[in-house]
Amino acid sequence: MLKERSVWLFLALFLVFLYWDLHKGLFELLEYLFFKVPLGVEYQILLEIKLPRILLALLVGGVLSVSGAVMQNIFHNPLIDPYLLGVASGAALGCALSIGFFDSAFLFFFAFLGSLFSSFLIIIFARFLTDSNISLVLVGIIFSAFLGAAAGLVKFFISPDKAQAVVIWLLGSLSLSRYEDVVIVGVCAFVSLFFLWLLRFRLDVLSLGDAQAFSLGVKPFYVRIFSIVLISLACSACVSVSGTIGWIGLLIPHFARNIVGQTLNRLFLCSLILGAFGLYIADFLAKNLTSVDLPVGSVCALFGAPLFLAFLLKKGLYE
Repeated sequence: MLKERSVWLFLALFLVFLYWDLHKGLFELLEYLFFKVPLGVEYQILLEIKLPRILLALLVGGVLSVSGAVMQNIFHNPLIDPYLLGVASGAALGCALSIGFFDSAFLFFFAFLGSLFSSFLIIIFARFLTDSNISLVLVGIIFSAFLGAAAGLVKFFISPDKAQAVVIWLLGSLSLSRYEDVVIVGVCAFVSLFFLWLLRFRLDVLSLGDAQAFSLGVKPFYVRIFSIVLISLACSACVSVSGTIGWIGLLIPHFARNIVGQTLNRLFLCSLILGAFGLYIADFLAKNLTSVDLPVGSVCALFGAPLFLAFLLKKGLYE
């Protein structure tokens, strides 16, 4: 009963906030269609500013959440998310280098290279130390901190205007969303999530352990590598347009798993929907909590950390 109430409350918040964002522009559009009243400023704001930002929030939130759910399954570790394994942190460093020293047109390229290189490096170091999930978490924390510090240091070696752009971007923001960004993330998300969806049963087998996966005809190494490449593609596209937005990939899969269970057949879609709704709600709060547009990454951290702590205290991480 509590789960159903939580889901309905979450959905109600999403619909109320979405109505608040869209109603003025939609009313102008309806007046134009039925009464031939000329379109005004609100419709232009809806079409050129609000709509691409809403679409991008839904796409980025869905991608980060599904990526977290898949990574937690294939490494059978509930603490893994795109940031801990270096996928997003490496992409963040790549984007900071692109903004600071190269043309911004190379953002996605540098983000993809950074995410792929860092995630593989973390996995190699973790396996070299010991074949356990604890080593993966520890190495992930070390490398994520290192990559984050490196991305932050970039701003001290570039011009002030570029440094300001890097600072705002590292905090995570959807304020400069464009339809071009929506297309980039949409294409990368479709390709990555489509193949991950096809692999969902093999990914479920990996959650049982490598030995049982081998016995069932699944090759864990190749499935993990292919999955990481797909996740890196999707997450690097997200990071290149929205900056670093944490907690969605860690928090949302736990709530989704609590609702629909462990199997990716249902967890995949539930994480996708809840992640999309969750980031949109966070972005709405970022726009409306104060008179200035707050970084959505900071808002996610402010609300995500206490929510995750409350979830752990209530349910326990390994229940």
